[in-house]
Amino acid sequence: MEAGLQTPFNAAQVEILKLFSQGLTDEQMEELRRTLIAFRFKLLDEYVEQVVEQKGLTTEQINQASWEHRRTSYQS
Repeated sequence: MEAGLQTPFNAAQVEILKLFSQGLTDEQMEELRRTLIAFRFKLLDEYVEQVVEQKGLTTEQINQASWEHRRTSYQS
């Protein structure tokens, strides 16, 4: 961002807006969409790995938790 210019956007949003202002083809938009999805998945994967390490979870514990029923039962 330029010095002194204040916007409601963060630096990443400003960079994406600059990219859009150049005009993109449909193919370029699809490539950008896929790139952003891959980036978000990478961030999520890193976060999950961090949580697993912090909590000391094993693959077996994670698999077991994925099959557990944790919904609250409400009586009518």
